[in-house]
Amino acid sequence: MAARGRILQFGLLGLLAIVILGGLSAYAARDNIIRFTLNPNRNFGEGAQATAPNYAVRSVWAAQPNVATKPVDVFFIYPTVYFSGEYWNAPIKNASVRERLTRIIRPLYVAPFSAAANLYMPLYRQAAPYSFMGSSEDGRSARELAFDDVSKAFRLFLDQLNDGRPFIVAGYGQGALYGFRLISELDPSERNRLLAAYLLEIAIPVELTRTMAKSTPLCDSPDQIGCIVVWHSTTQHTRGDLPRQNALVWRPGGGWDATRGRELACVNPLTWTVSGRAGTPDMNLGAATLPDFGTRSTNITRALTSADCWNGLLFTDIPPDPIFLWAGPRYQELFPSNVNPFYADISDNVERRIKSFLAQGSLSEPPPDEGSIPNGELTVP
Repeated sequence: MAARGRILQFGLLGLLAIVILGGLSAYAARDNIIRFTLNPNRNFGEGAQATAPNYAVRSVWAAQPNVATKPVDVFFIYPTVYFSGEYWNAPIKNASVRERLTRIIRPLYVAPFSAAANLYMPLYRQAAPYSFMGSSEDGRSARELAFDDVSKAFRLFLDQLNDGRPFIVAGYGQGALYGFRLISELDPSERNRLLAAYLLEIAIPVELTRTMAKSTPLCDSPDQIGCIVVWHSTTQHTRGDLPRQNALVWRPGGGWDATRGRELACVNPLTWTVSGRAGTPDMNLGAATLPDFGTRSTNITRALTSADCWNGLLFTDIPPDPIFLWAGPRYQELFPSNVNPFYADISDNVERRIKSFLAQGSLSEPPPDEGSIPNGELTVP
């Protein structure tokens, strides 16, 4: 009996060791696993396609004010929140996308902008994550389709919803990629109303800002208007080859080029300058996280990180915490984080640039907001 018990004990220990080793191997190979899992395994255009949205219909907007009570609008383009390989582009009616927009993106990333501006956020057929894991023609086509949706929504926003107000374009991740092209295609009268563009967590070469968006310079002071804020954050021990080498960006005149060998643009969110000293932690007005349970409000912590633009990337003290649990070291930068390191800094800077716009006489002071709906926003369930 004793010998049989030892055999059983050793067998259980061996099985446990196999399970542990298998788990460790899967964790170490998670980049390859998510590539396999998220691969649509068909060519772009084959099989069922996500239905094109009609932006004249209110239900395809994730947020739109009932009444525009504020003097400035923000057109917000959300980051990658579609974690599937079923389609090359996310269906507009995908329930998981809408849930993540409501639970994570709205309170953590949109709120710094919508606090001072009327929020317009269209749903769009965003490119699936696999589109950004290589340079295939299918992935490029998926990005073009996503931009086409965003462009149509933006045109309707300017022509029918904006009513001549100054506006901000804000985007994260792939949303920032599309936002950059929107900025490059503004006509002069529209550009005069652009308060600023916040294109965050995206790799954009400096020379591309000078060729595609030459009338919209990089922001180099916290009060400057009509300019672009752009950065792609990283940490000291994070792989940086994806934004520095393998990210695809727009090519002037059409098509795509890689970032390899090109200087990347970086505006420091603590100093709001292109060059100069690093921002120290005491300058950080507040990073935001979401509580594990309860309301959708954010927890704000001051002085949580420094910020230093170096070699085209923004180095911070906060390690990536992607909302997609299985994101490995190579692809974690494709997904938004559970922490917004510069939440309060962005909110403060948006208000500062609005005040700068007002002070220059480009915008009359709004009347008192007495009796109006505080935010006037409609969130599509």
